[in-house]
Amino acid sequence: MKNRVRETLSQGKVSFGGWLNLGSPLAAEMMASAGFEWLAVDAEHAPFDISLIAETFRAIDARGVVPFVRAWDHDPVSLARLLDAGAFGVIIPHVSTPQQAGALARAMRYPPRGARSVGTGRIAVYGPDYRKTINDELLVIPQIEDMEGIDNAEAILAVEGVDVGFLGPADLAMSMGVEMGHPDHEKAIQKFLAACKKVGKPGGLPIRVAPAIKKRVAEGFRLIDIASDLRLVEAGAQEILKAVRTGA
Repeated sequence: MKNRVRETLSQGKVSFGGWLNLGSPLAAEMMASAGFEWLAVDAEHAPFDISLIAETFRAIDARGVVPFVRAWDHDPVSLARLLDAGAFGVIIPHVSTPQQAGALARAMRYPPRGARSVGTGRIAVYGPDYRKTINDELLVIPQIEDMEGIDNAEAILAVEGVDVGFLGPADLAMSMGVEMGHPDHEKAIQKFLAACKKVGKPGGLPIRVAPAIKKRVAEGFRLIDIASDLRLVEAGAQEILKAVRTGA
């Protein structure tokens, strides 16, 4: 399997994806059918175990969409299990130092470029060439979510094996003691983006409102989470209820 997201980013284009929080392979397949380029299983916060993650990857794969996952921790064994289930992009939360980033990048690639253990699992469906190609197809994506990470963003992104930087704006705001949209929060976002541009690696973030998405694209963000299954269900339910109750 070729990682179409890697190809898109290597061409300087923007890649739009979505987030999966419902713990439902069917919801994932419906999202994939909509035309997202990638979908990320949120194993950090959502009710996914490893078997359900593998089933969700299968639903994503079935529609030709690239399966991503947000890991629940930095443990190399956890990362290997997610990769063996079929992830082609791994977002790792709460990365604040280049030392963390380096250890994560090494854990996710096979020798000689890393220290990933050779095993099996759902990756068997990709055939005998998987081990020969995955080091080049995989996207290692540290997520920066505090000011230590912002201050170290350039060094984190410069680490060999790190492919994309991804911002966690909500946790960043909380760590700063401000609300999202505060001038200091926006200043931190722009510092992160400047680091991505200086190092020459794509930067990404989640943002869900069309005008704001267009603004971030114009600024130079290139890997953008624009929707989640949970929020789409929530918004749809609220919209229809509001419509039928108005004037009732």
